[in-house]
Formats: sequence, structure tokens, C-alpha cells
Amino acid sequence: MSDGAAIWTDAMIAAALAAINPAAASVLLRAGAGPVREQWLELLRELTPDTTAIRKLPPSISDDRLLGGLDLAATLQLGRPVLQRGLLAEADGGVLIAVMAERIAPATIAHLTAALDTGTVSIERDGMSLRAPARFGLIALDEGIGDERVSPALADRLACHLDLSVVARTDLGESLFKSSDIAAAHALSPQVRLSDEAIAALTTTACALGIDSLRAPLLACRVARIAAALDGETCVAEPHIACAARLVLAPRATRLPATEDD
Repeated sequence: MSDGAAIWTDAMIAAALAAINPAAASVLLRAGAGPVREQWLELLRELTPDTTAIRKLPPSISDDRLLGGLDLAATLQLGRPVLQRGLLAEADGGVLIAVMAERIAPATIAHLTAALDTGTVSIERDGMSLRAPARFGLIALDEGIGDERVSPALADRLACHLDLSVVARTDLGESLFKSSDIAAAHALSPQVRLSDEAIAALTTTACALGIDSLRAPLLACRVARIAAALDGETCVAEPHIACAARLVLAPRATRLPATEDD
């Protein structure tokens, strides 16, 4: 199997994980606009249940549209200020696809990271306040142009990091999963157990790879549990740990392990 084909296989697994639990398996996808990226996005849409809303997040979105603001029509009709929900609240339980994520404004990044951390969004306008649930999965599309990169603060909160820049159209194989696989894994997920040994393996691997983020091993543990559910297992085993290490930890590595055994 070529390197591109192997990367594409992992990319298909990441799409399935994101479809099972979007909030726990968000994805940073580095790939230029083209057939490879579109194929991956189409796969994600096919695997994501119809009940899960998928919305686009443009890089130049306003705060009012992102967080919510004054509903002018309702305000005029009722004669009092009425707040309306923004995109983050509308995406609760669904998936946001951030187009050109490397160009998102710092203020928008701050709002996104706050929502990802808390699962809520707060709005304060004209002496009124509204707190709404905003637990969503985020697919950040980095077009990989020049030296531009997605904000480190945002990238740190996204579980699976994929780089499809070396994947060619000839590497694109048929999907490994069906919608029924996603539904079965979603139902099984609450039963999956993560042993202390599995947690130790992932945290030790993170340290060996020079990863100083505390979120990385936590995200890897979540991905390992979803991978086990996708495999129809209720206990995280070595293949699921390896999957999480490839998708979550390896892309964040700053050094190679000291020895081959490590």
C-alpha cells in the first residue's frame, strides 16, 4: 500500500469516528480544494446520520451571526428586545465545517474555543442575556496555502489531524464503512470501557512524542473509545490505541521516541 493510500485509509476512519461522535472526534483537515478533499467531505456527509445537521462556518462571519444578536423583526413586532440564536447554538448536536479555517479572525477563534471548551454559548445584548447549548463537532478545513496555519489554540482542541496533501485521486478507495456501521457504533459507545492500562499507554506515548498539550492524551482516549465501538468492541484494545495514536498523537509529535521500544 502506498503512503497516500494508507493516509486515505486513516482519513476514512477519521470520517467514521466524526460521524459517530462529532463533538469528541473533531477533525483538522489540511488539504487543498480539489477532488480528494471533496471526496472526504462527501464521505463524511454520507456517514453522518440524517438527523445530524451539517452547517458551514465562513471565515469572515460576524459576531452577531456567530453568537446571536437582536432579532429585529421580532423586536419590532413585539415592541421589546428579542434575542435570536447564532450559528454556534444552531449547530448544537451537529457539525460545523469551517471553510478556510486558517484565515478565521482571532476574535472568532476565541468564541469557537470557548464553545468547544464549555459546550455552551453566551449572548449579552442590550441589557439581555442568553445562554444556549452549543455542543458540536468541528471540521476545520486548512487549504495549506503558503505558511498559513490554523490557530494553534483551535488546532489543540481538534482531535484528529489529517494531511491529505500527498493523497492522489488514484489512492481513493471505496468506503470502509456504511451508515449501519455508524448507527451500531453510536449505540455501543456508552458501553465501551477504557482500562487504566490503555490510558497509561496513550499518555506515555504522548510524552514520548514530546507532546506538551494536556488535551492531546484526553482526546486520544476519547478517539480510542469511539474506535472500539466502530470495531464492535466494548473494551479498548491495542488496535484502537494504535488508531488513536496515529490520528491524534502522531501529527502532534515534536520528536521521535528515544528508543524503538518506546
